[in-house]
Formats: sequence, C-alpha cells, structure tokens
Amino acid sequence: MERVRALEVRHFRRYAYQTFTFPEVGQAFVGPNAVGKTTLLEALHKVAILRGFGKENELLQWGQCAYRLRAQLSSGWVEVQYEKGQGTRVIWQGQEIRPLSEWIGRLPVVVLRPTDTEWIEGPAALRRRWADRLLSQLSPAYLGALTRYQQALAQRNALLAQNPSADSLHAWERLLMQEGLLLQRQRLQLAQALEAPLQAFYSELGPEKPYLRYRLLVEPSEEAWQKAWEQWRPLERRRGHTLLGPHTEDFLLSLDDKPARGYTSEGQKKSLLIALKWAETIHIGQRHHPPLLLLDDIGEKLDSQRLQAVGRLTRLASQTFLTDTDPQRVRAAFPDLPLCLLK
Repeated sequence: MERVRALEVRHFRRYAYQTFTFPEVGQAFVGPNAVGKTTLLEALHKVAILRGFGKENELLQWGQCAYRLRAQLSSGWVEVQYEKGQGTRVIWQGQEIRPLSEWIGRLPVVVLRPTDTEWIEGPAALRRRWADRLLSQLSPAYLGALTRYQQALAQRNALLAQNPSADSLHAWERLLMQEGLLLQRQRLQLAQALEAPLQAFYSELGPEKPYLRYRLLVEPSEEAWQKAWEQWRPLERRRGHTLLGPHTEDFLLSLDDKPARGYTSEGQKKSLLIALKWAETIHIGQRHHPPLLLLDDIGEKLDSQRLQAVGRLTRLASQTFLTDTDPQRVRAAFPDLPLCLLK
C-alpha cells in the first residue's frame, strides 16, 4: 500500500517553494480561503494521475514557465515535472518513466469536491471522464484502449470532413470497434461492480434505493457494431463526425424509478455523491490497494450526518487529505486526522 510521506512543491500555483511531511493517516489542511489549501490537494492529484484540477498552464506560478512536484512515497521518490512547450515528465527513483501511462495506477486516488454535483446534473462527458480516470487507474489495458480509441476517432472524424471513400473509413472503423468493445465491456462491469456498495452505503443516508447503469447506444458485439455502422454512416457523412461509440454513451444514476438528473434535491445529490465515492474506494481497494482520499472544502457544504458518513469513508483509504476553514469541525468529524494550519 502506497502512502505519501513528504511533498516538495516548486512554482506550483501560489507556492514558490514549500516542503511538507505527512503522518501515516494523512493530513487536514486548515485555514482561511486563498492560502493554498486546495493547491496542495491538486499537487497530490497531479502526482497520482498526472492531472490537476485545472488546465496545465494554470498550475504554473505566475511568471514561471515550469513547475516541479517531488513526493516521497512508501516505496521511493517520484518527481513530476512540467515545462511550457515540453509537457510532463515523471522521474521515479532517478529513472524517467516512458510512456507516462506506465505511472498511472501506482498511486490510486479518489476525490470529492463541491463541484462534483455537476457529475449528476452536467453533460455525459463528465461521467465518461470520471469512468475513464477510474478505470485507467485499475486497468492498463483500458488506458491503452482508450488512447488508441481516441486517436482512431480523431482520424475518422478528420476523414469524414473530406467526403472519404468507404474503404478508408472501414480501416478506422475496425480499430474503433476493437478498442471500443473493450471500453464498453469494462464500463458495463464498472457500473455493475459499483451498484451494490453504492446501495449499501446510501441506505445509511436516505430511504431511496440508487441504481447505476451504463447506457449503450450499440450492443458490445462485433455484429451489432457492423450493423450500426451501416445505419449511421450516411448521417455521419452529412454531419462530418462519428456518432457511434463509447464517446457518445453515458452512465445513468437513478433513485428508485426516477433519474437523479433533474429529479433529486440538493441533499439527495450530496448523499449520492458520498455513496458513489464510498463505492469507488471499495472497488479500488478490492482490485488494487486502498487509494488516497482527497476531500476539498466539503465541511461547509454537508450537514453533520453526511459529514460523519464521510468520516467513516476515510477508514477505507490508505491516507486522507482534506481542506477546511474550521478546525473544530475537522476535529469533530475526523478526530484521527492531524491538522496542518495554513495562514
């Protein structure tokens, strides 16, 4: 099980240079707004899956062209470097990791942020991105298929804009189908695996029963894909882009017989998201090892019942890192988590 023992931050957002050491259970970063609490969660997220919460150039300290994050994990040191025009590099124990996908999954992470209610109410792309990041941490095969699928999709879309021959389209369709079938099957398995722990934990927060489904536009079989291509290809030629495949599919969350999107209260959305994070954490722990849990500014947004539920969730994580403005609230909900006071 990997834990983060120390973090060195250089030219990352507001930090010119700062070092931190962390207890085994994690850390609560407590202080007023705009002192860099969320930045530290973002730095840990970047180390874990090579992505921040914002655009890459936004992660740079003002006036700088490069940043560096260096973390001591249980098994060694990792350094994540970024430079404008050069992209991201990962150095593990003095050796550069190539391709970068080789790093994904070594330090799994689950995140809960106030903006996550958009997962329910926002566009399907947000839910697909969530699934892609979760599955990429668990399955190198999924991450490889996703990369190849996106490349083939870009090539086929470029062709569709040029009134291509049928033969030129067929070559990319074969690759899209091959990689797309793997994406579909693993997304279906993910929805099925998460549903039971989602329901079990939600039952502690509300009387309704949640369901998680993956909505397919084409069944995951070669025959179904080939028939769908024949049906959709004329419309795709007219519109100039690919309309079929996992890049157009969605995850559907419901409470009893009602879609969560558009039919749930704010309280129900919060309960659903906490239960979903519980299910993610259990799933990662079963498939890999317990993940880092990053909780950003959730204290002011949750009532005491839901905050206590999140407190129980931390027991499933390898470490928990959270931000808050109120030390008393943190001590009440997370009594085992040491505080780091920021000013």
